[in-house]
Amino acid sequence: MEPIGVGIITIVIFLVLLFSGFYVAVALGVAGFIGISAIVGLGPAMSVLATQAFHYGTQYSFIIIPLFVAMGLFAAEGGVSKDAYDGMAKWLGGIKGGLGHATIAACAMFGTLTGSSIITAVVFAKISVPEMKRLGYEAKLSYGLVSSAGAIGLLIPPNLMAVIYALLTEESLGKLLMAGIGPGIVMALCLSLGFVAILVWRPSWGPPGGEMRATWRERIASLPKLWSILVVGFVIIGGIYFGIFTVNEASGIGTLLLLVLYLCIKGLSKKSWQVIMTALRESISLTAMVLFVLIGAQIFARAIVLSRIGPKFSEIVIGWNLSPVLFVLAMAVVFLILGCFIDGISTMAITIPIVYPMVVKMGIDNIWFATVMIVATQVGNITPPFGLCVYAVKAVAGPDYSIEDIFKGAFPFLIFELICLAIVMGFPAVSLWIPYNIWTY
Repeated sequence: MEPIGVGIITIVIFLVLLFSGFYVAVALGVAGFIGISAIVGLGPAMSVLATQAFHYGTQYSFIIIPLFVAMGLFAAEGGVSKDAYDGMAKWLGGIKGGLGHATIAACAMFGTLTGSSIITAVVFAKISVPEMKRLGYEAKLSYGLVSSAGAIGLLIPPNLMAVIYALLTEESLGKLLMAGIGPGIVMALCLSLGFVAILVWRPSWGPPGGEMRATWRERIASLPKLWSILVVGFVIIGGIYFGIFTVNEASGIGTLLLLVLYLCIKGLSKKSWQVIMTALRESISLTAMVLFVLIGAQIFARAIVLSRIGPKFSEIVIGWNLSPVLFVLAMAVVFLILGCFIDGISTMAITIPIVYPMVVKMGIDNIWFATVMIVATQVGNITPPFGLCVYAVKAVAGPDYSIEDIFKGAFPFLIFELICLAIVMGFPAVSLWIPYNIWTY
């Protein structure tokens, strides 16, 4: 059989395994291994399997993933995220939709301590939603807000998706991380404006006006609650910006600071030890998942390259003479569709090895393209049928609220996340100005 025919069969095997319920990593690895074996033989296929596993298993850059996850867990358990929310509620609670704005602002601040949208959404589903419900907000709106605002946690550095993209393309991780600051701010503004628009459209979903009016004395008194998150965030982002330490070193320093802060607040007790061990287990679990997905994706990508489908597809797409903007728009649509079915890391692992060569050939700025794709995958986190942030929030919401309720609450915010995506696509400076004009290391 011709290599292209083998490549088509490889893709079919992958899709069959994926929709049969196999893990993405397994589906990618098995399909790729079968394809390589059919084209060049079993021996070379075994060699590819071994070399890819060794390559990703020994990547120094991977240390960032467990450390960033541990940072978020220590921050949540140490009360840093609750302090951020309480402080912002004092400042913003007096305006219409104040607690919603406080939740969005706290998500942005918490985003400097974790690179996960799911962790951010779950943390604030526990912290902000009970208070919003108590003061008269519709529950499904509150849960929909935190499901959507979790995306900010994956745009503001540290950003796990940027780490994955850097590992797949060998692009500058520092520039990719800094490129998320602008889109993160735009996302926060879009969600805040969207929250006000929803309350104007459906006044019954929220209280009539400012629901938590605080005096200036109370506002000033709340500032010390923000010091820990501001200090750690400044150390991480400022340290990278000023070239004091590398991104990898920043993740280690940030984790150490939050661990020390957690121990200072909670003390070294049996419960503290359990929290530390839970954070380590979850960090290792996520890192292993990412590692296996990337290994499987690289094996699958190697099979596609050997079958000549990848290069043939690149030639066809380039032959269409699409402008860079149309190409990026088309890819954003692809990522949005894939985001409805699989998580962002898997989406990126599957597509980037194939798409990246086309991005280079077409002269598209890789930092801008990466940022657009990351924003697109985050929109997919709240779209049915498999919006991961929605399902994570449902686990916190409990049996009183169905997954349909939370999807309904998140749907209005989907519109404003799409507006954010359009802004990032239409104005590349949003993501490129900081990495190219300020961050020079």
